[in-house]
Amino acid sequence: MVSRRKILSQSRDELSFEPHPQDEPEDDVWYTKEKLYKDHIREVLDKWDSIDDEIWAKVIVLERNRRVAKAYARAPVVTVNGSDEGFDGFRIGVAGFDNPMRDVGTEETIRQINQGFKLKMDDMGNILIKRLAKSQVYAKNTLEESALSNDIIKLTNGLLEFEKPFKLFDMKKFQQNVNRELKRQYPDRRKLESQCISLVSFGTSSSEILDCPIWVLIINVVAMEMLRTKIPPSRVSIPQMLDNRRMIGCGSSDEDPYSIAGSGSSGSSGNGNTRNRSSSRDKPPQLPPRDNNIYGTVPGVWGQMNEDKKDKKKVGDDPYYFGLSARIPNFVKSRKKKQKERDAARARSAPCPNPPNNGAPSQ
Repeated sequence: MVSRRKILSQSRDELSFEPHPQDEPEDDVWYTKEKLYKDHIREVLDKWDSIDDEIWAKVIVLERNRRVAKAYARAPVVTVNGSDEGFDGFRIGVAGFDNPMRDVGTEETIRQINQGFKLKMDDMGNILIKRLAKSQVYAKNTLEESALSNDIIKLTNGLLEFEKPFKLFDMKKFQQNVNRELKRQYPDRRKLESQCISLVSFGTSSSEILDCPIWVLIINVVAMEMLRTKIPPSRVSIPQMLDNRRMIGCGSSDEDPYSIAGSGSSGSSGNGNTRNRSSSRDKPPQLPPRDNNIYGTVPGVWGQMNEDKKDKKKVGDDPYYFGLSARIPNFVKSRKKKQKERDAARARSAPCPNPPNNGAPSQ
């Protein structure tokens, strides 16, 4: 059946008319990557106060243009592989998420993922990626101006080399892009928000990300934190925005096993902002606390810091925002519920087997 909305959405982000109930867009499905980026950035911003301070990224798993799972990364290293484990805080097994609409091509790609890749954030806010699978893993560059490292841009179609770490997100490059944008008369916040997104696909180098059988979208939460302090909300005047251009570096990683050759730093500075990494791999990376002066927050922009935020958090808070569980789309839950109801109805309507007569003569 032809859908006008699906056709028109390829050229228009939003429609002005009110759709009929049967024409309502499907949940967790996107037809333009621009709207997909905007919606996922908005999800993070809307739930900002619920996200734990040790979360450094949000990871979304998609099959073509349909989202099948999303989770927050808190562990120092997160593995994305082809296992059926789902998400346990340290690993994302993409085969563990159900998708009733999954096609044959996607199933074949998932079977070939195997070890997948690892993600890690260093003390500078860079996101590092290391390909562990023998099958192809691609880092996608879909924006004219992005925070993707130049080393990846130089690769053929972004095909990552086996067991070699790369900067999937280059914080220094992002800072340069932000400072360049701040020099404009009217900085474009949405343009910079889109640069907080990194894309990784399995098995194909298709230029259209929504056509990839299975891929992963990663949002750098630390970069978004920096952006919040550099470009305040729209209620603040433009001159006040432009005055907030100072940013101080944060730490280094001398003994980082994921460090890239030739990119190390001295690790010593006299400003007191350097943060030493814990030697334990079981602890999340020590990252800048939210909305403090390490990135040069504008006084009064955000109002009083919500000091009792931690007091409001209870032990029973949603583990999803603490990087301990994943969420799956509602359409998967509803289909599972309907399937159980159909199975139960068939079981009730099935004829009962005749009991054995144990040799008793029939009447």
